[in-house]
Amino acid sequence: MDKLLISILALLVVVVITNPLANPIANMYGPYFLLLYAFVSGVTIVICGLSIHRSDQTANLPLPLVPADPNPYEIAYMRGGENEVTRLALFNLTGRGYLQVAGDRLEKAPNHPDPLILPVIEGDVFRWFVSSHKAQEIFQSSLPATVKQHCTVYEQRLQNEKLLCPDETKQIAQRVSWKGVLIILGLGSYKLVVALAKGYTNVVFLIVLGIVSLITLAVVCKPLRLSQRGQAYLKRLQQTFERLKWQPSILHPSGTDFGLLLPVAIFGVGMLSATPYAEFEKMFHLSAASGGGGCGGDSGGCGAGCGGGCGGGCGGCGGG
Repeated sequence: MDKLLISILALLVVVVITNPLANPIANMYGPYFLLLYAFVSGVTIVICGLSIHRSDQTANLPLPLVPADPNPYEIAYMRGGENEVTRLALFNLTGRGYLQVAGDRLEKAPNHPDPLILPVIEGDVFRWFVSSHKAQEIFQSSLPATVKQHCTVYEQRLQNEKLLCPDETKQIAQRVSWKGVLIILGLGSYKLVVALAKGYTNVVFLIVLGIVSLITLAVVCKPLRLSQRGQAYLKRLQQTFERLKWQPSILHPSGTDFGLLLPVAIFGVGMLSATPYAEFEKMFHLSAASGGGGCGGDSGGCGAGCGGGCGGGCGGCGGG
């Protein structure tokens, strides 16, 4: 697929280099050029997306068996990295009485249990709470980086199982994205320069189309966190433990056996919206909406996965 991008780029260069100010592209009527530009940009984006998708060969591998007793923190890390693990630890600490929700903030609960019995990850998270914090503040702090240090074993295991995006796919994504940028930015910039050189200033639609195309390219070329095998495995986990999704409606926060850790790890805190833990869910939902904390919503979470006219009149967008 890379060769197609190179061919498009080479063709454009050949057309332009013959006569930079007088060639089919330079002389093309503005709205017609916009159609050409949209077509070239669209084809480029599709080729880039297919190149990245086809580079992930894990879809042909059999899925791992679903364990009878999965590790919630490993699943959370698979879904959304250290942010999701941090969120899960905060939820568990809240449910077990170590932390409490106070309005839109989390703080240490008075008369909390002995923190010495906490697992390492939860112990570090609990000790970090010297004062109360909003959810957004938590994910903009050093806490996720601290949690990440405990996730190396999860990272290695998931990589060994080929559940995370392969390095080869990341490299191909980087390579094709640069070629896509050269084509989209190069063609648009060339036409813009020619238009301005010829005295045309109605180039707004050209600029907008170029920006939209580049943003779309960036989205398409961003590798998903999970490989195709990882996405399929997460879907199988969600199907296997679907019944746990409805468990919170019959539980009460005072329960000593806090059995919600696994379903929240699999489905995200979004599943808590109609439960006794709705305040916790709302706090992190608002955090995600304001740009802090990444995923955490219901279901797959965190990227689980690797035109218009150009002005009317004679010569819009630099046309002849």
